[in-house]
Amino acid sequence: MSHHRLVTWSFAALLILLGLSILAVVFIPYATMKIVLNLLARDGNLSILKPENAIAFRFLISIFSFSILGLAYLIGMRRWEVVVNFFKQLWKDCRSYLLIINPTRVEKSFLGALLVVVVLAVIRRLAFIEAPMMHDEAYAVMSFSDTIFHAITDYSLPNNHIFHTILVNLSVRLFGFASWTVRLPAFVAGVLIVPGVYLLAKRIYDPWTGLVASLLTAFAPVLINYSTNARGYTLVALFTLIILILGDYVRRKRNLFAWGLISIFSALGLYTVPVMLFPLGVLFTWLFLENLVANTASYSSKWEFFRYWLFTGLIAVFLTVLFYTPILIYTGPHDLFANGFVAPLPWGDLLDTWNARFIETWREWTLGVPLAIIITMVAGWILGLIFHRKLSKTRIPLQLASFLWIASLLFIQRPNAWAKVWVFLFPIMLIWAVAGVVGLMRNVRFKFAHSISLAAIVTSVLLLVGVWSSIQLVPKLPGLWASHGDVENAVLFLKNYVNETDLIVVDWPDDSPTWFYSLEYGINNSHFDKRIPYHRALVLVNQAEGQTLESVLADRGPDIPPLDLTSARLLQKFGTRQVFECSAK
Repeated sequence: MSHHRLVTWSFAALLILLGLSILAVVFIPYATMKIVLNLLARDGNLSILKPENAIAFRFLISIFSFSILGLAYLIGMRRWEVVVNFFKQLWKDCRSYLLIINPTRVEKSFLGALLVVVVLAVIRRLAFIEAPMMHDEAYAVMSFSDTIFHAITDYSLPNNHIFHTILVNLSVRLFGFASWTVRLPAFVAGVLIVPGVYLLAKRIYDPWTGLVASLLTAFAPVLINYSTNARGYTLVALFTLIILILGDYVRRKRNLFAWGLISIFSALGLYTVPVMLFPLGVLFTWLFLENLVANTASYSSKWEFFRYWLFTGLIAVFLTVLFYTPILIYTGPHDLFANGFVAPLPWGDLLDTWNARFIETWREWTLGVPLAIIITMVAGWILGLIFHRKLSKTRIPLQLASFLWIASLLFIQRPNAWAKVWVFLFPIMLIWAVAGVVGLMRNVRFKFAHSISLAAIVTSVLLLVGVWSSIQLVPKLPGLWASHGDVENAVLFLKNYVNETDLIVVDWPDDSPTWFYSLEYGINNSHFDKRIPYHRALVLVNQAEGQTLESVLADRGPDIPPLDLTSARLLQKFGTRQVFECSAK
């Protein structure tokens, strides 16, 4: 053995010994692990390590030790070419995937129409970008988005949609604190859903279906609502469309880069809201079934496809756990996996709760939608499923995979599935519904009109109607932005009325919006602190919630010093909100 080879093997052996020694820490009892890791702290006490978060440290130690062992393997076996070849293939597949972006002449006309639809989507959403802040979005902003470190370490409530919260923090830093800045990430994601719907529908069905589905997506009230609500649900819907588009690509063509993107966007979706597990499971169920029945010409065998499928899922899980590691360390696994909001429903309450949630979801999806369109979409959904083989380019209906996975997960998890959980499903449902209507029209042609298809006529009419209605909306936008809701008007009044020694008292659901607008308009947060001495209380009462001055003070008012209710007087009224003044005894 040459001297160089001996040195190489010796160094590799040292790395193996080091890696195994570090890995051994993973398997020792907590008390012993605490003693070992305390050596890393300056004061000899790694206080952040606790019994409830030890699993996160074991995970990080495992990653570090396996990285060292992997390096030892590459050095000892001189397998650097494996790594080099991997990145060469990744770069090659990246270039190959990006080539599909180059559209044909026919596709360019559809993309031009799609650009118009995207502009329409922006206009419709801009009309609500300054709408009154809702409780959940204001609470998430006020409680978690002050710093990125706070966002990635605090999961005391699942209201923290972590990746979305990070984006909100960055948006506020760039553009300042305002309603539209905290809603900007959800807004951008909501707009990008529109081209996402087109691209997915085009791949699975045809461009006409994609164009009509994207147009309906641009105008759907439920999607407009979530696009102007500072929550992470539009991000999950966008990531859902992205992984389905990528999934349709990889089922036809082997591409390491596209598989890698599936892992990344799946993990980001789970890092935003864990309900991403629903669409992620739908994708992997669909790909598994497609691999069983469809031709895998781009892969050497069905087993090779399955290997890509399996490793992509494992990498997505690994990335998700890595993203959530700060949460596991600082908040603990209990709040992540066993908080009251995600606890399984009792079997006895399951059907009644799900029935109520189904009705709630249906009302949210159809609110503000004409009955004729609802009936047409329901009929289209049924027709799309019946004529799937005629309309779709896939063997296995995505509807079937969705039903199998979602039904299975529902009975395994037994969640209290609020309407907001299913936002990711709405754009896909639109695609299925439109496919059953427009897809059947594409072969109906009129000879007297140069064989133009009925699908083209319907799409053109819908697009013209959408453009006309949006043009009428544009002049109204400044007025909509300038208007204020009841809570915001109340805060503007308090801004000019409050004194240094005043206490502001407000109850749910107006508490977090009041905190938000107070921060935006410069009212000091100390006015909401009952521990600070005060001489007068300013009380916000929401009549729409059945509140009274007495009920608000009983629920949120101070104990010491007590308030003199005989001194209470109504100062102002803003819609259903009343502002009272009450002196301390």
